Amino acid sequence: MTNKATDVHLAVRNALRAPYQRVALCQTPQGNRFWLKRIERFAPHLWLVKGKPEQAFDRDRSSHRFLWNYGAPVPRIVAEGKGYFAVQDAGASLTKVCADKSVTRTEKLRACRAAGQALARLHAMDLTHGRPAFRDMCWDGRQIRFIDFEYFTPTKAGRLRKARDLCIATLSSLAQGGMGLYYAYSVLSAYVAARGRKPKALPVPYPVAVRNSHPRIR
Repeated sequence: MTNKATDVHLAVRNALRAPYQRVALCQTPQGNRFWLKRIERFAPHLWLVKGKPEQAFDRDRSSHRFLWNYGAPVPRIVAEGKGYFAVQDAGASLTKVCADKSVTRTEKLRACRAAGQALARLHAMDLTHGRPAFRDMCWDGRQIRFIDFEYFTPTKAGRLRKARDLCIATLSSLAQGGMGLYYAYSVLSAYVAARGRKPKALPVPYPVAVRNSHPRIR
């Protein structure tokens, strides 16, 4: 076992000994970051609503492994064992990126375009994510990678499932605040372009303040 792999397993062991967290950010002494995911714990009566947590966990892990082996844009699994698995850090979720005031508007739109391209790439493989909300797409400044696959189905996807993916991504982008419309446009236009079609341009690239003598209605 290499030193790098040893460091990861030691960090996993320390995280498993710490107070329970379903998802925990871990780091090796060399600064390599990864996320440890464990079986969710909740009251038994919630099984009627959410199903058995062990089944959801196994579905997420097996789907992640399937997508990685298929060449889909997902972070690599760096360690796994009974009741847990760990994946490399893929950056901040698009939800956090869009809410971060220190991130420029240009960078946010670039991340959204990358999300549209990544979704198109996944659909070109005849696969769908199942719930590609902004919180399930991570941006590291270079690429988008998907996480959380409890709704993934490892079968050939048709138009309906692909359309559902696209609708969820669009609605999630619209929910990101005042720039939501432009996030949605960036996702959709990049998706359409990646699928070999020419997107229509919006008449105005960003919201523009209009000056007049009348009081503004809020």
